[in-house]
Amino acid sequence: MPKDIAVVSYDLDPTSALTTDAIAVRDTLNANGYAAQLVHQWSFDETNPTTFKHAADWERYDGVVICNFYDAWPVRELVRAVRPTIMLNVGYVDDFGVGERLQDHTTENVFLVTDEKHPITAGAGLPLGPVNIGTPVFYDSVSTLNHHVDVLLTSLANQAVLTAHKTEPLAYFAWYRFSAAQPNSPLRSLLAQTANWAFAGP
Repeated sequence: MPKDIAVVSYDLDPTSALTTDAIAVRDTLNANGYAAQLVHQWSFDETNPTTFKHAADWERYDGVVICNFYDAWPVRELVRAVRPTIMLNVGYVDDFGVGERLQDHTTENVFLVTDEKHPITAGAGLPLGPVNIGTPVFYDSVSTLNHHVDVLLTSLANQAVLTAHKTEPLAYFAWYRFSAAQPNSPLRSLLAQTANWAFAGP
């Protein structure tokens, strides 16, 4: 059976522009053998008993992807659930130990592979050095000061855009406007390989 993955989204409306990126993430994961579904950001809202998820609720998922939305919600119950997690939301990188804070908020199409031997980059077939992702995609790079992570890709300004925790199944994937990536963009394969690494395959 494919692994169940929660893709935490701004909302669940498939016609909403604010859901477009989460849908692209969900569809990419499903195309790679996962059983991914959208979960509303209100799952983090402790004041809303109809949507809020306790640790036991998160534990039913084999993994979680947190897409971009307001980062005001507490994620303590998800942290307590100890689920493999990928973040596209820069606001939570420090909560999960995969980055310190936002560095650059911008868009470009060329990035630098700094570790071609990690299972994520090796699985995506990315050699050391520059990689062109096609159409520029908005991203948030992070600093990694005092964080126990492998930096796999950086921006041209040498800021981390893909990090993987050294000992836990946790990763930061900076391209929060993932839906803007072309169908043949290396970002598609990179997200799939990040999921395969964090979730130990579909």
